[in-house]
Amino acid sequence: MFRRRGNNFGNDDEAMPSYPMHQSNKTKNNGMSKPSLFAYRYTTKGVIIFRAIVAVVILLCILWGCLIIKIARDISNDGGGNRLPRGLIVRPKIERHRFGNKLRQRIKRLELRLEGKSPMLDVNQMESPVLVFTFKRADYFERAMWKLYENHPAQKYVQQKSNLQERHDIGRTIGAPIIISQDGDDPEVKAVIEAYREAFEINLGIPLYRIEHYRPPEDKQEEVQIDSWDIDPKPYQDLARHYGWALEQTFSGAAYDLDTQHDRHISKPPLPQRVVILEEDIEIATDFFSLMNATADILDSDDTLLAVSGYNDNGKTQHVADSKRLVRSDFFPGLGWMMPRRVWDGVESHPNTALKNNWAPNGYWDDWIREPNIRLGRQVLRPEVSRTFHFGNIHGVSQNDVKHDLNQILLDRVGVQWEKEDLSYLKPEWFAESYWRRVSNAKLVSTEADAKFYIAHSDVRLVYNSLSHFETLAFNFDIMADEKAGIVRTGYEGIVEVRYGKGEFILFLTPPYVSEGSPPSTFGKKAWTNVDKTTLLQSFGLSIPSEEDWQMNW
Repeated sequence: MFRRRGNNFGNDDEAMPSYPMHQSNKTKNNGMSKPSLFAYRYTTKGVIIFRAIVAVVILLCILWGCLIIKIARDISNDGGGNRLPRGLIVRPKIERHRFGNKLRQRIKRLELRLEGKSPMLDVNQMESPVLVFTFKRADYFERAMWKLYENHPAQKYVQQKSNLQERHDIGRTIGAPIIISQDGDDPEVKAVIEAYREAFEINLGIPLYRIEHYRPPEDKQEEVQIDSWDIDPKPYQDLARHYGWALEQTFSGAAYDLDTQHDRHISKPPLPQRVVILEEDIEIATDFFSLMNATADILDSDDTLLAVSGYNDNGKTQHVADSKRLVRSDFFPGLGWMMPRRVWDGVESHPNTALKNNWAPNGYWDDWIREPNIRLGRQVLRPEVSRTFHFGNIHGVSQNDVKHDLNQILLDRVGVQWEKEDLSYLKPEWFAESYWRRVSNAKLVSTEADAKFYIAHSDVRLVYNSLSHFETLAFNFDIMADEKAGIVRTGYEGIVEVRYGKGEFILFLTPPYVSEGSPPSTFGKKAWTNVDKTTLLQSFGLSIPSEEDWQMNW
């Protein structure tokens, strides 16, 4: 039956079907269902979603196609065009979001397949890893990693495309692989690690491993009660534990099994023969790895050496000049150094001297190494002009107690090909003989004023009679005044040197025993001897501090 529409529609002749309310929505003639309004809207919405998905897929295909065309064009224009020059090293971008990081990794892998650059370093060359310690200062850590990446020895092979297929012929590579030991799981530090893992593994063919040292949450750590004027020992203790754990993971090879998430296939490296040690707030010079490489064989073969360091505690701009000069020192400086396996594991002739046996039980690992029964008279090689710069003055374990001195250290900008330098003068006997000759022949003066006057024309020697006297002279000449177990900082047989005024000649601060005659029979020959502080000061001709002075000093 039909009913007419109302006059409101303006057409009385139009009609529409009308069904009783109790009947179903089926037509009488064919029994087909009448589409409901809900079904119509649902169908329309589905079409819109489908079309949107198709549009997104097409857009992504276009973007990927443009990317492939760009990469192919860069490869075809290897000698020019719009391609970046090989000498340009690009700083990795830190991607804070996991999705963005994964996308960048996929793009890098595609570039790698198309361009075929940077083959992996031969696993046999990876026996000298660099171990970097980090905690939660992501900004400092990124700066340190950038200099490590920029100055890594593998860069020179990447810049020369003709050598890319000859990576197995380049010999030992100091600083390979890279091991990052993170104390805790700070996400921002993790993001930096992943960015540089991509950079090292894909761009340079150098594996990067991340190992994590468990750090209890702050609310579960034991509180250490200290006086307000004392330095909190807990950060030093935490760092010492982290150091000992990571060094053992590295020398034992366990670090290579703790991290298997790499951007490329990685063969397991051999056990390290030596380890280069850096921290999250240390910047290295351009020739830092060259220095480590040139001295590695000396360090391995000379058991009178404890380590090689790239740092000079008295290396302020006004106190250094010769970028090619290395010296031996009785004081361990740390701050960018290399340790051989024999020091960590011990040697057959002295099996109880392994550092790993009882690593820094009370914290303060660097002072622990300087103890007479640990150092055992062994010496350190260091440069006159520092190859490392400590820039971390905020939230560090030292709590800014030496900030003024650290900020003035000169980082070498000259760059030396250390492998081409003759370093035979560093042999213990040769160095002791030549050093004594130069010190004893220096002009002896009695006052600071005379020292500052004559230093413009010749080497100068000024005698100190006690540790307190040395502290006064050090303050007046603006050098480090502290000592450990009778060894003054940077000292060699009690002798401290600086180029006052950055001139050609050297000012030597010497104990009374130094004279123009022959050196003592033990001069430069104290390796493997445990000499206590009192005995050492007496051999230098220095007055022994009183008990009160001793307590004030420590």
